[in-house]
Amino acid sequence: MDIEILSNYLDTYRGRDKILSTLSYIAKLATVVTTSEITENKLKIFSSKISECRVALRLLDDLPTFHYATKYKWGKQESDWFIRSIELIQIGVNMIFCPIEHICWAGENKIVSLNSKLWNNVIIWFWVVSLHLSLTKSLRKLSRLKLNESQGNGMCENSNSEAKESINRDIQEELLTCLCLLLDITYAVNYLPSGVLWGGFLKTWHVGALGTISCCVSVYRALHQRVMQKKKL
Repeated sequence: MDIEILSNYLDTYRGRDKILSTLSYIAKLATVVTTSEITENKLKIFSSKISECRVALRLLDDLPTFHYATKYKWGKQESDWFIRSIELIQIGVNMIFCPIEHICWAGENKIVSLNSKLWNNVIIWFWVVSLHLSLTKSLRKLSRLKLNESQGNGMCENSNSEAKESINRDIQEELLTCLCLLLDITYAVNYLPSGVLWGGFLKTWHVGALGTISCCVSVYRALHQRVMQKKKL
């Protein structure tokens, strides 16, 4: 891997967040091979502190979220009405999620007085809903790509070979997106209160395994895209 590409990736907010997330889930996964309770607790503490770092970084998410909302507006540039509708709902969810998470962070750090457990459950619900909305969008995009692929197969092969390759790449990307979102939803639901779906059912290393796979796929995709972009230059 090119050091320059990795360094440039780490220079971005999304890159640092994803690498921190990967480290956090790897620590959770590593608890399955520890024989010492002390080591297991240290790994859990490490994972928890990394997660706290990510939450602190998200304190600055309000402005980018608001900017994206104003830029997207009513999504008239989006050709698919279904994707536009889901995107608008998700924008609303994310704009509510940001201040709620900040309030919860303030409560957990004793800056304000509130029921942190209750607010944390609200945050998790928003997280789960946002992930489901993202998955719905990806499935819609995938179905449209499949439709375009089937329509392209009925045309002359010579004239549309590049278009077919582009569609196939987009399908593969969307399939990976769906895989990551399914993994994220699986462990996100686990953080819900016990008795709600499979809330509290998974062990620490289960969450670590699901999160590690999802993060590694996401990091690989991001770095691969940067490698491809560099080759085109």
